[in-house]
Amino acid sequence: MFALDRHASFFQHSLRMLPHHYTQTDTTRLALVFFCVSALDLLGYLPVGNRQCSSKSKITKIDVDHWREWVYSTCLLPTRDAFRCSPATAVPQSTSSQHNDQIDYDVGHTAGTYFALCTLIILRDDLSRLDRAGMMRWLQKCQRPDGSFAAGVLQSKNSAAGSDDNCEQKFGERDLRFGYCAAATRWLIGGDLLARKNVVADISIHQVFGYIRSCISYDGGIAMSPYTEGHAGGTYCGVGTLRLLSQGNINKVLGDAVVGDIIRWSIMNQVYAEIEQEAESEDEYHSEPASFSSSESPLLRGPVVDRPAGFSGRSNKAPDTCYSFWIGGTLEMLEIPGSLNRGSLWLSDIRASVMFLLTLTQNPIIGGFSKIAGTHPDILHSYLGIAALAMCAETIRQSGGPEKFVKAPAELDVVASILPLQPLDGALCISTSAKQYAEELRSKWENE
Repeated sequence: MFALDRHASFFQHSLRMLPHHYTQTDTTRLALVFFCVSALDLLGYLPVGNRQCSSKSKITKIDVDHWREWVYSTCLLPTRDAFRCSPATAVPQSTSSQHNDQIDYDVGHTAGTYFALCTLIILRDDLSRLDRAGMMRWLQKCQRPDGSFAAGVLQSKNSAAGSDDNCEQKFGERDLRFGYCAAATRWLIGGDLLARKNVVADISIHQVFGYIRSCISYDGGIAMSPYTEGHAGGTYCGVGTLRLLSQGNINKVLGDAVVGDIIRWSIMNQVYAEIEQEAESEDEYHSEPASFSSSESPLLRGPVVDRPAGFSGRSNKAPDTCYSFWIGGTLEMLEIPGSLNRGSLWLSDIRASVMFLLTLTQNPIIGGFSKIAGTHPDILHSYLGIAALAMCAETIRQSGGPEKFVKAPAELDVVASILPLQPLDGALCISTSAKQYAEELRSKWENE
């Protein structure tokens, strides 16, 4: 069964205090806040908008206001055009001045800006404190000539003050993750609307499309960077970027054949979980545990199709909780030409995916989801596990209910237990109600 209230407790505790193991993630604290806040939104525990939240929720409007103010007061740059990833990365001006350092290291980060904007939208902030045009100019600086995006831009203090000494240096890896964050940021702040009104120049969209095309791998997936192996995370980021920049016309940008290859590759990455069993042998030297895949184990009851099946990130890899979202989100965004169904997630084995998450990686005692079976839950995999289940729940609702997805009566209540989850938008990785609020803001900006 889906332990909804235990998961809500897990994320509420995580917002208040984290164990020492999370010390190494302090420079990405804003991401952890987003995972917790968005998870509580999907679980129906946030008192936002006109939605009736869970009667068991102890979160108040004061808590929501506090979280909103925390994002602004600790992570927004003084220029109001970008966000840091964490208060820990803020560099006081006095520190660099004492060392006669001419580089301004207190700069924005594309991932931090995406997480901040999503969190604020979920908490129903109107983003009026931001310099949206300045944020678009910052995104332009982050874009490289090949169409990819940097994590951010280091610049000289003279450049920041308007001097002719324009010393700027892009930093961060060269892959699809930051391009996705930039595309989501552009949509959330209405950057396309500002460009249409000639308030500010747009990013180079055709170069972004070209870079994504160069990352399409021979196996049908999309790699993180050109000439590398297809990866579920890269595929999601590439497809999500296309969805956000092309008004949903992914097939027009890539072509039906390429989209079909991506769907096929994604579906083929749903694999049956390995099950540890005791090898039957009278020889003590051969009595150690052996690992059987679902298709090989002679000790399994029932056919292979009755086993839990998660998603792997690359070919010939074991299933992992987070890839249930990366691939599930990809399929949710890709349309099959001529199909009456929304997205293509319905082509996967929904039942096996739900059973994989609920029976193998969910922790029903303390809440949360682990990366793989038998390990402790963490915030990242817990959020992505819930996000994946939210998409499965919406597919089940649209298909007529859980009865069509179970193979035994005993499974009906298990699969139906995820239905209280709020629907999720695969492209932005937030609830559809939060996206609807963002669309209301965009409509207001367009009419200004």
